Amino acid sequence: MSGKKQFNEQQALDAAMRVFWEKGFAATSMAELEAATKLNKSSLYNTFGNKEALYGKSLEHFRTQYTERVFQQLAHPDLAQALNDVFSRLIAGFESPNCPSGCIATMAALEMNETSKDIAQLVAKGIDDTLQALTQRLSQGIADKQLPPETAPQELASMIVAVTRGVIVLNMGTGNSLAGHQAYRQLLRQLNIQALPKT
Repeated sequence: MSGKKQFNEQQALDAAMRVFWEKGFAATSMAELEAATKLNKSSLYNTFGNKEALYGKSLEHFRTQYTERVFQQLAHPDLAQALNDVFSRLIAGFESPNCPSGCIATMAALEMNETSKDIAQLVAKGIDDTLQALTQRLSQGIADKQLPPETAPQELASMIVAVTRGVIVLNMGTGNSLAGHQAYRQLLRQLNIQALPKT
C-alpha cells in the first residue's frame, strides 16, 4: 500500500538512542543517525521530527527500556534485597558489552539543561519519578521496620540517586566498574544492609 512504512519504528528509535547514548546530542550528526537507523533524512524527520525531537524520544525510550526495568526491582518486599537487586541490575548494565558506557539521561542532564527547555523538562521528570519511587519504597521500609524510624526517606532517596549518577562518572572515568561496586557496597553498609558480593 502506498505510504505504508517499510521499517520498524521501534528498532529505528533504539538504533538512534544508542548513537546518542554513545556520543551525546551535540556530537551526533544526522548522517550518523541515518546510518544507524538505515533511514534517510526525510524518513527520520517525517517519523520522529527534528534532531532534538528524536533525542527526546530516545530519552523516553531509554526510560521505558532500561530505567523503569531497573526500578521494578524495588517491588521486592525485603528492602535489603530490593536495593541489592537495583544496584546489581545497574552494575550489570555497566558491564554488559551490549550497552554503551555511561547513561544517556545523565549525559542529557549535563549537556542539555541550558540548551533545550523541552529536554531539560524530560530529564527533570525522569529524576523526579525516580526520587518519588525510591521515597515511597524507603517509606515502606520504615513502616516495615526495615529502616530506623528516624530515617528521612526523601533525603535518603536523593543520596541514592546521587550515588547512582556518580557511579556512572566513576565507571566512565576509570574504564571499569570496580569503583562502582565499592560505592554501592559502602552505601549499603551505611544502611546496615549486607553489601553486594564483588564480581
